[in-house]
Amino acid sequence: MTPLQIRHAAAADAATLTRRMADWFVAAYGHASDAANTAAFVAANFSPARQAAEIADPDVVTLLAEIGGSLVGYTQLRFATRAPDSVTGADPAELGRFYFAPALHGRGVAAELLQAAFRAAHERGRRRLWLLVWQEAPQAIRFYEKHGFAKVGTAVFLVGEDRKADWVMCKPLDSP
Repeated sequence: MTPLQIRHAAAADAATLTRRMADWFVAAYGHASDAANTAAFVAANFSPARQAAEIADPDVVTLLAEIGGSLVGYTQLRFATRAPDSVTGADPAELGRFYFAPALHGRGVAAELLQAAFRAAHERGRRRLWLLVWQEAPQAIRFYEKHGFAKVGTAVFLVGEDRKADWVMCKPLDSP
């Protein structure tokens, strides 16, 4: 396999990123909500204008994973999001999004992108990384636990008007 390349997103990536975000969100969670709620979530969260704004935001870091020049995964770190009360300790950052092409799940390449996210957070002086993960996504939960995240609380995530029970997970970043 061609090696994975990881880079920071640029404004020119917004349209491609938007398409992949929507595709991968629907692939992961489209079965869990009705079509109207899924469509509402996608429309509200994945547009070229919104992605361009997030890429330009100094409090958001968007990392892209590419193989052979094709986008195969991405993550977004958010540095201004208030952490849930269950995330204790100083200087947290949110791992707000983390998606990979379904064809690459279980092949070990997502770990490289996650390590890059750890480094980016650590470079910004963050001591811990937190995230939300749907409680009915065992593959994702196992992935995060394998990489040092632990469940520290619960939260509700809205897909349109559909309420999903999520775990709040956290990882110390003493050594990325």
